[in-house]
Amino acid sequence: MKNLPDDYFLDTEDELVEFLETQGEACIKEIYHSNTVNKENGYKLLSILIVGIGSSFLLLTQRPNLDFLSAGLVFFITWWSLCAIYLVTRVVKVHMHGLIHASPDLLYTESYKYINQESFDYLKSKGLKGKCNRLSVMRRYRLHVLCQTANEMNRDNERIRTSLTRARMATIITPICAILISALTYLFF
Repeated sequence: MKNLPDDYFLDTEDELVEFLETQGEACIKEIYHSNTVNKENGYKLLSILIVGIGSSFLLLTQRPNLDFLSAGLVFFITWWSLCAIYLVTRVVKVHMHGLIHASPDLLYTESYKYINQESFDYLKSKGLKGKCNRLSVMRRYRLHVLCQTANEMNRDNERIRTSLTRARMATIITPICAILISALTYLFF
């Protein structure tokens, strides 16, 4: 998404502002839902990894001698531990984002408090198409904030989605690699 100037929505008609607000809020809610589902899937995978790491470690400590199976278990434990660390740092980590709704003090800032006819004349020269009142101006600038929030969340969605896929792939191939390491250890030692 491109970086929009702060006053990008000044020239928008009132009906369009209302439509864009509705669409922006719905978009943010959908992205949030997608991020939530992906993080829940990350937590499920993390639970599986923790159980696998713990049980493999227990099995490794019960072995009387270090042999070819131990080599595979060491690889398995190490790699799944790395997968778990990656998952925690890239998927389930908490991120701060802008909100759909804001508290009144964040919306009604000093610049809106002291807006006057001269300010409205300036905004009209910049393209303001709405009524000359604070709410009209505030709603147009709020659209810019909604765009920024949606863009932030969309970037996080892409990162979470990609990282979760990578963690899943690494988790899936780990047993195969552990078997290969056990087999190679058996053949050469």
